[in-house]
Formats: sequence, structure tokens, C-alpha cells
Amino acid sequence: MKVKVVYLARLSEDIKKSEEYVDIKDGTKISGLYDFLGLGAYGYDIFAAQNAVHASFDSIIRDNDEIAFFPTITGG
Repeated sequence: MKVKVVYLARLSEDIKKSEEYVDIKDGTKISGLYDFLGLGAYGYDIFAAQNAVHASFDSIIRDNDEIAFFPTITGG
């Protein structure tokens, strides 16, 4: 199945792209997509949203979902 992956904030700068489409197996969880994309290599906490709603890494991805990954964002 095909999903749209969106990278936000510092993560998009580090990856050098803001979005991409990837093919994954049915039943893949957000954690599986995270691993598939190698996002653990960036060394900071990353959160996820599924179709613009904050999501658990245990959430199952559905065909044509949009999954956004973003680092912890702080401000002052």
C-alpha cells in the first residue's frame, strides 16, 4: 500500500526533503515505518501524526494515510 510521509521542522532539514511517498506492507504500524525509514539514526525524539492527528507508534497505517514525523518542538 502507498502512504505519504511528511517530515517537519528540523527533521525535514536533516533529511533534506519535506515529503515522500513510500510503499509498505498491509498491517504496518507507525513504528515499522519509522524503522523502515531509518529515523532512529537522527538521535532525537520523534513524534508522529496520522492524518493530522497525533498518533501512537503502535497505530496501524492504512492505504493512502498521511504520516507526519516531527521532532520535539520547544519555544520560549
